[in-house]
Amino acid sequence: MHSIRKYDNVLLFTNGAIGDFLMAALCADSIGKKLVGSTISILTPRNAALLRDLFSAYPHVRVYEINRRHFLRLILLVIRKAWQKNIVVNQVVFKKIPIHLQLFARLLTMRPGSTYARFTQKDAGNGALIFDSRLSAYENLARLVNTQNLNVSLSVPPYRFVRDPRVFERYGLGRSSYVVVHPCAWSASRSLPVTRWADLLRYVTVNFPDLKIVITGSAYDRSFIQKIFDTTSSTVKFVNLAGKLSMMELANIVDGARGYVGVDTGITHLAGVLRKPSVIIGNRSNPYWLPHYNENAVILTESKNCTCDGKKGGNCFYRTGEEKYYKCMLDIPEESIYEKIKHMLMKERRA
Repeated sequence: MHSIRKYDNVLLFTNGAIGDFLMAALCADSIGKKLVGSTISILTPRNAALLRDLFSAYPHVRVYEINRRHFLRLILLVIRKAWQKNIVVNQVVFKKIPIHLQLFARLLTMRPGSTYARFTQKDAGNGALIFDSRLSAYENLARLVNTQNLNVSLSVPPYRFVRDPRVFERYGLGRSSYVVVHPCAWSASRSLPVTRWADLLRYVTVNFPDLKIVITGSAYDRSFIQKIFDTTSSTVKFVNLAGKLSMMELANIVDGARGYVGVDTGITHLAGVLRKPSVIIGNRSNPYWLPHYNENAVILTESKNCTCDGKKGGNCFYRTGEEKYYKCMLDIPEESIYEKIKHMLMKERRA
């Protein structure tokens, strides 16, 4: 149900990571459904073109890239909108908000009736809210905007995307004829060693010979993925799409899979908002970012030797040569991962 128009603009600052953006943009869309005629804008320091593609089914949500290279764009945005009634929402958690962002947020909320909503470590009130690490990132974001009586649901809404059946033809895939495996995150510590992934691919090939394995990732991930392929046998049937897909194509590929296997990273949140049956090889460094909102996901971690503090600290690492891996990931028994993958793929095959 729509409310009366309370703000001219809703401006949400995010850091440009895919998972962060998905939570921010879906929350912004929910705000837009509550407000009549308000302009919804996401401000990001990077990846704007990629994120626009990801959210192409939401043309009313505008995405602007704001950084030093586009500093003039931010100045013009402030000049254009500062005299209007705005709600500015800053998604940053556990990091000090950069001074220039604080300044622009204040400029955009100078007009009486405007609001600057952000998270704080202490002293809640006046638009600030203490982040509750017992809740998910999305629940916290919804609670933050609800300090302005917007009554946004605390549940992550379903994600829409532009469906294109030609994507499956382009890569020789049929719906439910493959499983997506996404082995990489933004750092090696949030993944598993090459040999663990090679063993996982062999397990899927042996136990589900009718399925293709689609590997996804960025162009940056290709060298790691090639090491996985070099360690597997030639009988593994894989389709390597790392670095080849637009975000719209990736959404179609993930949605069409029988299941998804991945680590704690942005594409896992894409599978999450699609409610895709998933096995997530997670860690406990910041559990509020794990996709617990996906009722079709199984999230695996191991607490036995874990020293994570829940805020990306705690030095919870095993060191292997030059690499380090989260203990709460590396300690997950292979048998547990395989059992959950088998259950997921058998269940979806019966469905």
